[in-house]
Amino acid sequence: MFVCRRLSLLAAFFGVTLLHGCASTPTPQEILSRIIFPNKWVGDIDKIGFNEPSGIVWHPLRKTLFVVGDEGDICEIATDGTPVKQGHLRDADLEGVTCDPASGLLYVAVEEAEAVLEVDPETFAILREFSIPREFEGRTLLAAGGEGIEGITFVPDDSHPQGGLFHVANQTFTLSNEQDISAVFQVELPLRDATTGPRITGWFSPGIIDLSALNYDAETDRLLVVSDSTNTLLVYSRDCELLDVYAFPGDNQEGVTMDPDGYIYIAQDTGGIIKLKWLR
Repeated sequence: MFVCRRLSLLAAFFGVTLLHGCASTPTPQEILSRIIFPNKWVGDIDKIGFNEPSGIVWHPLRKTLFVVGDEGDICEIATDGTPVKQGHLRDADLEGVTCDPASGLLYVAVEEAEAVLEVDPETFAILREFSIPREFEGRTLLAAGGEGIEGITFVPDDSHPQGGLFHVANQTFTLSNEQDISAVFQVELPLRDATTGPRITGWFSPGIIDLSALNYDAETDRLLVVSDSTNTLLVYSRDCELLDVYAFPGDNQEGVTMDPDGYIYIAQDTGGIIKLKWLR
């Protein structure tokens, strides 16, 4: 079971601490220092005008970035935006991409179908396709006909029989639909052992709408969660304790990833791939 320890968004955002039942009030400067995402702006590195970029991932073996888009396109680019190659996976709404660092294979989220495509990064061939269940413990949590999965990331674990677990974000614009929840799901896919099928192993709800992008940062062992319509970045520990909340730069942020040098890349659905240096 995916166990969560959550700090309230209000407390994390404003830096409120409780002392013997009393709230200490932060100064305006302290509030601003917590809200503003600390960064050095590099700029838009998209040199090919990629169509509706909606997912991005740093590939630790190839030292490049992979980007997917709403119309089924995929590309590989260098960290300065120089194109390496482009392709078309299928006519589908691709909304996220991640990488298994052990195998180097890519995993692409298909919105509304709630499917994950296993992709060869060299040839762009689709090797396998997995369907994510819509139910967990007898309860529908990913309703058919909803907005669907919008972000995906892989968390490696050498002790796990499948080499690790995926996290996927379900995009909703309400917090009141109990059958289509705004949540991050922990998902097991049969990457190594095909005797079991895909299954949800747990979930947590950040309590915010429009979850649009996920990324596991191996350097800090942190999970990054982006909310597009609220322009918010939430930082979680591996056991889903909320650590930080930032006002996040960019527009229509639907993909996020980091490289080992501390640069963060934002795929904007309206166009462009923004590169920033995270000053932390």
